[in-house]
This record gives sequence, C-alpha cells and structure tokens, in this order.
Amino acid sequence: MSDMRRRVPFVRLAWRNVRRHKRRTLLTVTAVAIAVATYTYGLAHITGILGNLLDSFSRLESGHVRIRKDGYRERARFLPVHLNVGNLQEVLATLREHPGVVEAIPRIRAAVLVDGAESNRPGLLLGVDLEREEPYLRPSSILAEGRLPEPGSAEALVGVGFAERLGVSVGDELTLLGQTSYRSLGGIRVTVAGLSSSGVGYLDNSLIVVPLDQAQILTDLPDGATEVLVYSDDVEGAEVLASELAGAVGPLVPGGIEALAWSEQGQFMRMIMMAKPIFAIVLLLLMLMAGLIIINTMLMTVMERTSEFGMEAALGMRRSDIVKMIVWEGVAIGLVGAVLGGLLGTGVALLVESTGIDLSSAMGDIEIPFQGVIYPDWKPQYTLLSAVLGLMTSGLAALYPAWRAARMTPAEALRK
Repeated sequence: MSDMRRRVPFVRLAWRNVRRHKRRTLLTVTAVAIAVATYTYGLAHITGILGNLLDSFSRLESGHVRIRKDGYRERARFLPVHLNVGNLQEVLATLREHPGVVEAIPRIRAAVLVDGAESNRPGLLLGVDLEREEPYLRPSSILAEGRLPEPGSAEALVGVGFAERLGVSVGDELTLLGQTSYRSLGGIRVTVAGLSSSGVGYLDNSLIVVPLDQAQILTDLPDGATEVLVYSDDVEGAEVLASELAGAVGPLVPGGIEALAWSEQGQFMRMIMMAKPIFAIVLLLLMLMAGLIIINTMLMTVMERTSEFGMEAALGMRRSDIVKMIVWEGVAIGLVGAVLGGLLGTGVALLVESTGIDLSSAMGDIEIPFQGVIYPDWKPQYTLLSAVLGLMTSGLAALYPAWRAARMTPAEALRK
C-alpha cells in the first residue's frame, strides 16, 4: 500500500515536468513518433515486398515444390529438354493423390528461336495447361489483347514487348524452332492469339506461351514435361513435402528426379529468406536514433534542473526517487510518441495498402519475378511491436540522465 502511495506523485510530477518544457517535449515526442511510425510502416512494406517476391517466384518459377529430372539443376541455365520428367500422366496422378498436395502443374520450359515479321529473336517457350494454370500462372489476368490460346490449336500468347520487337500483332503467324528431347531440331508454326502483359519485365520481353500439347509436339515429349510444379496447403512445410514426393514419384521416372522446395531453389530465394531480419535491424537503428535524441533532451533537462534536484534531495527525496521521476518522464514522452507514431504508421500503411505503389517502370529491366505493384501487408502486431519498442526505448534512454542526476549531492546541486 505504501509503495502505491509513493508511486502516484512520481507519475504526476513526470507529467507536470513534461508539460513544463513544451518545445523540448514536442521535439522528443516527434522523434519517438517518427521512429515508431517508420517502424510500423517499414514492417508492413517489407512484408509486402517479400510476399510479392515469394508469390511471384512460386507462381512463375518454383511452385512450392519443383520436380525435375535428376541432373537438371546443374544445367538449368541451358533449359535442357532432353532432361525431362517422363511417364507424365502417372506422375501427375500420383502427385495429386498425395496428402497435402493441392495441385500438380506440368510445364515445358525451352529456349526457342522465334521467326517474326521483322526479325528473328531468341525467346522463352512455356508450354502449359492453361485451364489448370489459372490460379497460378494466371494467364487470363495477364492477357492484354486478343484471347488465350486454345488447347489442341497451334496458337500462342506473346509478351507485349516481345511482340513489338518481332513486329507482330494478334492474328500474325510465328515460326518456333527449338531442341527436341532427342537433341534434334524441331519446329512448329503458331498464330498469335493474344498479347500478355505480366508486369515482369523479362517475361514481357521474351515469353511465348503455348498450350502444353503444342509444346510437347515441338519438343517431341508426348507424355513428358521438363518440370512439374507442386502447390501445397502448407507452404512452410514444403521441404518435408519435397522429401516425401521424391520417394513417391522417383521410381516412376527413368533416371530418377530431383524434388526441391521453393526455399532451396537458388541463391535468390536464400537472399529473400535473409532480407527480413536485415531490414528489421535497419529499422531498429531508427529506434536507436530516437533514443539518442531522448538522451540528449533529458540530459539538457537534468542540467537545467540541477538546483531543483538539489532542493528535492535536501528535503529528503532519495536518489532512487529522483531516478524514478526522470525515468517516468521518459516513459511519459515515449507513451505519447508511441501512440501518435503507431496511429500515423498504421494510417499510412493502410492507405498505401489500398492503393499500392506502382514500380512497373522501374522493374522493367530487372530479371526477377516481381509484380510491378507493391501492396504493404499491415498486421496489428506490427503497430503493437513498434509502440512497445518506442516506449521501451524512451524509458531506457532516460536511465543515463537519471543516473547523472542521482549522482549529484544536494550541496553540489544547489550551487549550480
């Protein structure tokens, strides 16, 4: 009971002292608020960027688990068609029956020479099952002009930038030349059914999508594909699923397979996994800067109030009481700054989340799967974490000035 009576005056004194120096208090509160707001928005922004990268990479490139012929990984940059997943229908049936597998999508990825109206250019051929790809590659969402190719028809969906370089438009014909599974030269002639605009620069400038059966004709893979992308209902458990699938379908493919989770597919994904902790450290530095401002402000306050502290000490206030009072002032400033910063950061995050940040023009020449519009992904815990950090920073930053004040003897303080 006595402790409670002793604490109440310190809280009141802290609020009174905070209001006495309005300009200095405003400066300190602003520093805390900016740090908390930046941290709140920064976490939402980073989560949005990483979510964008992971979603794009898994849909366009990796799946949650990617199954390819054993040895393909070392030669992946050459897009070797002769290393393929054969016995495709049995493989797909086995995969789709496996617990935890939502969908298994076959794709043929191959390098082709495209003969257009005005020039010949190398391109990336993607043979897909257009109907099953709708939730993943999302062909209808990237259709900019014309219509999607129809299965069984020699038609293609061409990236808008690629079509411009080839000098073709909807209705024109293209000749595609590429390597077959027997390492010979194969070719087909297709009609441009539509143009695509994905917002991913390197795809819009090189991609040509054809129905899976047409790609199988070109590559001489009647029951095969160069890869099968598996999508799961447990993204975090992809590595375990990859191991299970390797055992389930490996015996079905002559020569064996490699099954890799999205997190195991190259240096790019490892960089993504490391990015969030790195960004969090950068944001924590903002809190450190706010703490330095608070220390500086509180030190100036202590220097100005040395006589006051001397009088209070002479009247019987203990050193621990002086420390408590100054720390409570820091906490009071931190509380106000944390609330204002949390509200500001949340408001900005929600506003940008609803509108997005269009980086399409800046991403045009970057060869990574990245959607052109970033949507921050705000979560309530981001605001709570930022506010708690702001409050803790303020309280901890007040400890050193409080210690300086408590070291002074009453006689020393009264002389200043």
